[in-house]
Amino acid sequence: MRLSDIANADLPPGTKGLPLDGSIRCLGDLTGRGLNLLRGDFPMPVAVLKHFALVNNLTQMQAYIERAGVKLAPHAKTTMCPQLFARQLEHGAWGLSAATMTQFKLCHDFGVSRLILANQLVGRAEIAALAHLCAQAPSRAYYVLVDSLEGAKAISEDFARSPGAPPARLLIEMGMPDARCGVRTLEEGQALARAIRTLPHVELHGVEGYEGLIVSDRADRDAEAVLAYLRTLLELCKALDAEKLFSAPDQIIVSAGGTAYYDLVAHVLSGKLPGVVPILRSGCYVTHDAGFYRRLLTHIENRAIEGPAPRLIPALEVWSRVISRPQPNQAIVLMGKRDVSYDIDLPVARWWFREGRHTAPVPVADMSVDKLNDQHAYLSVPVEADLAVGDLLGFQISHPCTTFDKWSLLMEVDDDYTAVGGLKTFF
Repeated sequence: MRLSDIANADLPPGTKGLPLDGSIRCLGDLTGRGLNLLRGDFPMPVAVLKHFALVNNLTQMQAYIERAGVKLAPHAKTTMCPQLFARQLEHGAWGLSAATMTQFKLCHDFGVSRLILANQLVGRAEIAALAHLCAQAPSRAYYVLVDSLEGAKAISEDFARSPGAPPARLLIEMGMPDARCGVRTLEEGQALARAIRTLPHVELHGVEGYEGLIVSDRADRDAEAVLAYLRTLLELCKALDAEKLFSAPDQIIVSAGGTAYYDLVAHVLSGKLPGVVPILRSGCYVTHDAGFYRRLLTHIENRAIEGPAPRLIPALEVWSRVISRPQPNQAIVLMGKRDVSYDIDLPVARWWFREGRHTAPVPVADMSVDKLNDQHAYLSVPVEADLAVGDLLGFQISHPCTTFDKWSLLMEVDDDYTAVGGLKTFF
């Protein structure tokens, strides 16, 4: 499958954000049409990605990665948008990461040559699917996590049933007490690695972990806990390397790093062992946000442990109209849980635009979303605010992952909010 296939594919009826006159039937129809959000060419609500912010974030993050001496395999689950995958790879990403085999296969189908299934692979259908993909593309580097002998045996047995499949490339996941998957001790990791060495059709290629679960209101304490965890991950790698348990000792994969602590991951993993390829899996940098990740980036900026942090800009916005001003201190906006993230923070009102009054959106700072229904946002406004029914409001969000999955189509816009193209997601 190619990106041109996405551009030429029909957009199904009911696609949010499409002009209601039926003039846009595929993504390619958006190019060069001059459709403008502020002129009312799109029905509300509509999700947009600002082109200049996307370019900035891709460029800034890749420069940081190269300076820090690590590789980047951004998580596909953030956007599930092959058009953005392509840009991340074009800007220098080493590969991509996925959380499920459905996500993994989407990346495979678009020709991604290096993939990490950053999750435990369990189930005959899923293992058989990976074996089939590996047999289809034996030259590609595909990696999958294990944290148990049962899991490793199942992968070994199902790969044995797939003619032409090369050995599965395994990474042992190092967990932490009371958290998600992963071995809990160095001894468990070593025992599992030794057992993997005895199994056919599997190879051990590295270790993996995820430190992003360590989040509290004490950033300094969190950073120390993350550093301790990453050092344990590195200790496991060193121990397995000392026993010569890796199948490719000159290409040992050590992967960690969501978007919260990529600076600490780079600091601990970069250049510490010969033959190690340190890989971050940060995904949310591509759009950034105005909430959770903005706060975390502030901590990275303050630490400056690997030099200046990348200057990321919120790229994702959801726009809609005021549909009611039922009382002086409240407005109701046509936008709700079906349209925006609300799992960490509620959306933030950032821009106001009234046709005939404004030539460009003006910033607002005195309006706040108090509550969301399925399709309504309750907005607190100053009593004296000149906000009228029909006005457009632009909202920035917190945690882009859970806004992307609400949109099958996002509009990419220039500085004037004219659509330069559409971005298709595959959730």
